[in-house]
Amino acid sequence: MKKSLTAHAAGTCVLVTLLLFIKSYLFYSHVNLAGFHPLFAVLTAGIFLFLWSALSLLSQKTAKTVMFTVYVILSVFMTIDAVYYSYVSKMPSAAMIPMLWQATGISDTILNLLKPYHMAMLIDLPLWCMRAANRDEEKIRENLLDRIARRLQAVELRRGVIYTVSFALCGCTLLTACLWPGFEPEYMANELFCYHIRDFYTVAKDSTTDRIVDKSLYTAGSQADSKYYGIAENRNVIVIQVEAMQNFVIGAVYEGQEITPNLNRLLTKDTFYFDNYYYQIGGGNTADAEFAVNNSLFAPESEAAYVKYTENTWHGLPYLLKDRGYSGAHAFHNYISSFWNRETAYPYQGFDSFTSLEDFEQDDMFPMGLSDKSMFRQSMEQLKTFGEPFYAFYVTVSSHHPYAIPLKDREIVLKPEDEGTLFGLYIQSMNYADRAIGEFIEQLDEAGLYENSVIALYGDHYALANTDPANSTRVAELTDGQYSIFDVFNVPFIVHVPGCGYAETKSVAGGHIDVMPTLLCLLGIDNDKTVMFGQNLLEAETGFVCEQTHVAIGSFISDEVYFKKPYNNIKANYDAYSRADMSRFDPDLFREQSDYAKNRILDCAELLADNDILLD
Repeated sequence: MKKSLTAHAAGTCVLVTLLLFIKSYLFYSHVNLAGFHPLFAVLTAGIFLFLWSALSLLSQKTAKTVMFTVYVILSVFMTIDAVYYSYVSKMPSAAMIPMLWQATGISDTILNLLKPYHMAMLIDLPLWCMRAANRDEEKIRENLLDRIARRLQAVELRRGVIYTVSFALCGCTLLTACLWPGFEPEYMANELFCYHIRDFYTVAKDSTTDRIVDKSLYTAGSQADSKYYGIAENRNVIVIQVEAMQNFVIGAVYEGQEITPNLNRLLTKDTFYFDNYYYQIGGGNTADAEFAVNNSLFAPESEAAYVKYTENTWHGLPYLLKDRGYSGAHAFHNYISSFWNRETAYPYQGFDSFTSLEDFEQDDMFPMGLSDKSMFRQSMEQLKTFGEPFYAFYVTVSSHHPYAIPLKDREIVLKPEDEGTLFGLYIQSMNYADRAIGEFIEQLDEAGLYENSVIALYGDHYALANTDPANSTRVAELTDGQYSIFDVFNVPFIVHVPGCGYAETKSVAGGHIDVMPTLLCLLGIDNDKTVMFGQNLLEAETGFVCEQTHVAIGSFISDEVYFKKPYNNIKANYDAYSRADMSRFDPDLFREQSDYAKNRILDCAELLADNDILLD
């Protein structure tokens, strides 16, 4: 019986390794690994086989228990990794585990992202679980998996032969990696075992460093010599962060219908429009956009600033305005207060009140939270009670992925082929967001608050990936151009100052961290309290946007170039494009600028870790 069991175990081992290879190949094929996906699949299967064989030398029972556990964990990890990668273009980190509970709040988005190949990585697990539950070692039951294993078992092999062949195959796997054209040892960091073990180690170890940061590099001088300085002095500041609003919808016409008619009209008078503005977020996505805007700081790469650095000492826009006599800073959001830890983080950020879904009358509910229109309408009653000037900060949610706003709120007449598509739903949601903002501005006027306010709005992050051919084709047709990586990162930034007399489009490259210094110039406020990593876009001669999400740290967008550094660090995946015509450059020409972008983000990360953003 021992020989039979040993041979049967060998057949099972071969079957499990083969299944893991197939799953790995399927997984790596959907991750941008520059054509190395067959090799990575072999490596993952080879490492698994090596571990199985090594443990079997000690105990077959232990080897079986451990390796089936590993097989199940790997299958689950591949599914999670693949779904996350399809939305964020990078692998998830263990640093995000404390934020997992928030996945229930975006369940519609997750279900929309699931594809058949994701589920294929889990499809055999119930069979293995049933096999384990009904297993009798003394009486091998001939279920489907056992029959397959026995077919793979040609003869009853001695244990020594099994291990010799197994270790030889593992050696061949490593040799293949060494000989594979263009493959470098550092690329092993992308292999599943290596990535997750390294990630867990990195998250668990002490993150403090000896990095010395010169804060004088991130201080702002007076902007008093700017012609824009103080043109909105002592006005109410109303900032609106619009969920998933990309810049291509501004001015776009779909089948004779303006997508954003209210914003289009706004641009014609008393408005500054920044058309080369790009989102800058971290692991907290939407929450990190507002963090960057209100503090002119980069959020952590893999974690939400509101979660990781909740209780740090801050002196961002809410505090700076109150230093200048503003009556208070007030936040409004039409989703639950605990999402992204806002209810805890906002007081530390300097907000005196936070009105969330729980505080509003839930009279017009959307798939994710209260409707934007209802939030704006109900908040007006509070704005009327605030002493002027005040700071009101809004975070909308109605246009959240998958953009399925109620039928009653859809006014764009779509072509039949766009009905039910992500592109068609997105067009409807952006039109709704525009109408909600238009009505809000009218309500401000009726309340007598409009003329004494500065109204700024921007998009928090992208909505439609250009890696989806269906999206790329339709957006390109809508805009009579192409849907490049610039368009994906490009979100609108609009500042409306009633009666200022300016109607200007500023094309210098900018991002979320530039909002605070730009607004401070308009308000006539100099910041000598805290570091700022952004610049005043009204007077900037050149732009430089450091990116770290959906691309790796070291990526940047300048006035002339888009430089992409991939998370996998595979040389073939480095890209550099001309912003003018999307022609490609040699990425090696921009390594110095890439290092500069990387160092700025690392400097900010060090200051956040040390709770040291205040100036002496």
